[in-house]
Amino acid sequence: MALREELEDVGKLLCFQLVYYLVKCIPAKAKKQRLLLVKTDEIGDYVLVRNFLGKFRTSPVYKDHRITFVGNSIYRELFEAYDTGIADEVIWIDKKRFRRDMTYRFDILKKVRKAGFTDAINLVYSRTWRLDDLLMAVSTATRKIGMKSAHLPASKVEQALTPKHIYEELPDTGEQSIFEAYKNARFIGQVVHSTIEPVSIQIDAVVGSGAFSLPSSYFIIFPGSGSKERNWPIPYFCEVANFIADSYGLQIVVCGSAGDKEEAAAFIRTFGRPVTDLTGKTSLPEFMSVLKTAKCLVSVDTGAVHMAAAVNCPVFGLFSGLYYGRFAPYPKEIAPDFTAIYPDEIDEQIRTGHLSDINTIPIGLLRNIQPEKVINSIRKNFKPAINKSMNGIS
Repeated sequence: MALREELEDVGKLLCFQLVYYLVKCIPAKAKKQRLLLVKTDEIGDYVLVRNFLGKFRTSPVYKDHRITFVGNSIYRELFEAYDTGIADEVIWIDKKRFRRDMTYRFDILKKVRKAGFTDAINLVYSRTWRLDDLLMAVSTATRKIGMKSAHLPASKVEQALTPKHIYEELPDTGEQSIFEAYKNARFIGQVVHSTIEPVSIQIDAVVGSGAFSLPSSYFIIFPGSGSKERNWPIPYFCEVANFIADSYGLQIVVCGSAGDKEEAAAFIRTFGRPVTDLTGKTSLPEFMSVLKTAKCLVSVDTGAVHMAAAVNCPVFGLFSGLYYGRFAPYPKEIAPDFTAIYPDEIDEQIRTGHLSDINTIPIGLLRNIQPEKVINSIRKNFKPAINKSMNGIS
């Protein structure tokens, strides 16, 4: 990070700290049996925990509590389509606004403090003082529980500002490379004193829920990622798309959020063949429907690969190796048709048992994956006739 960026970040952290102290000065008392659940990370993270959240409702420990869920507004549509029963109240956070608007930040933290929680549980493994740890710290809860984590704050300043004793309990869910769904199930199981088995991330998506038409037999290209650093070259996507279309006789559907329109337009322009473009045109539940009837998805490491796995859509996902084991490769018992593809140098480190620190692998390393490697993986692993029946297509 350049010196100017470092100084700007320090200034931002000090402003955040001032807001924290102001909120902590607000008088507030814990009310009877109020539970706070915090899950502020991204869409994929939510997909990998959502099936376990109902355990708080049925647990002898919390079944009589009023539950408030604090979540990232980016996955709000998924929550409202499938999971409203897990909480009595929801506080949605726009993370971008939370970072830049100090008034908005103050109002959210004030709401959490005034709610009067007796118990608070942080469901985020990669905890950060800028957001989820902060929400826990301002709450009135006397019992605060988080996951024991090897993840450290991004800067030494943030480490210094983070209070040392936010949590009363930090259950150990094992090595950080344990697959995230297993980690979540272990953590929640320890908190509610119940074993969660089997571990599943399945979502019962409704087929045909969108106001758009789809080809009778198609695969999905998801060319965006929300990050220029993580984007795979558009010509590489085109080469893979041509191979699938020509080899299996499938039509192409291009998907993405409104923020992916630039990458989608570049793919469509470069590809030069007819496609169905749904970029920015589907809600999250509608996208789940599109995934459920697709023959496969080709995407870089985004929330789309986890959504696809949740509806049994075969995935060919491109990963740098960052957080290897936590989010990919998928255990076969959770998603049997999930193929994670890594750069050659990461494959070699995995093969020899010398994989470098999984927290420091550059996310942009996935750009080193060549299209021929993806094509070879598709040749080896893609079985559209079998997947047709798995997806319930007649």
